Amino acid sequence: MNLTCSVSFADDVATIIPVGDIDVDSTSKLRDVLQLAAVRPGITSVMVDLGGVTFMDSSALGVLVAARRNAETRGASFGVRNPGPMVTMVLQITGLYDDLVTEKADLADA
Repeated sequence: MNLTCSVSFADDVATIIPVGDIDVDSTSKLRDVLQLAAVRPGITSVMVDLGGVTFMDSSALGVLVAARRNAETRGASFGVRNPGPMVTMVLQITGLYDDLVTEKADLADA
């Protein structure tokens, strides 16, 4: 399944919504959207809603970890939410679940 990404802005929060498979062939699209959202003036929180992601490989994990690091460097918060069963399994196996997954309320408090 091809990857599409949409982004919405509400106050100081950018929400990225990828839909499809995030793999080595599509990570550049996600990376580009994350970077554009992160540099938008006034954005202090970046959230990625993974509800529409059907597959995620290690390259996708690398993009999410880099985005989190980038946000922290800028003093912003970063998190992912709504991972489906396959994505949850990948995040748990890699030990990244607790580092990346957050609820929207938690992100606002970060």
